[in-house]
Amino acid sequence: MTSKSAKVQDIEEIARQAHAGVDVSEYFTGEFQAKQRIGLDFSSSLDFPLVLLRRIDAECAQQNIDRQTWIRMACAEKVAGLEKAA
Repeated sequence: MTSKSAKVQDIEEIARQAHAGVDVSEYFTGEFQAKQRIGLDFSSSLDFPLVLLRRIDAECAQQNIDRQTWIRMACAEKVAGLEKAA
């Protein structure tokens, strides 16, 4: 058995334990973050006007970052503000 397949089995066992309600926090080091991709389709959205996209792109150019990075930053700032308000 290779170490990769052993890791997969370990992950599956951890998932089974977690599903059964066992505390599996000892397996997590905190050095990785769960990531989930989302898609934003600006081209077909009537709720997202071209003027706003141009404003975002201008901010991106000023900060020398891409649109995706700017959107991530804007979302993080919004969530941080919501957490402070709660």
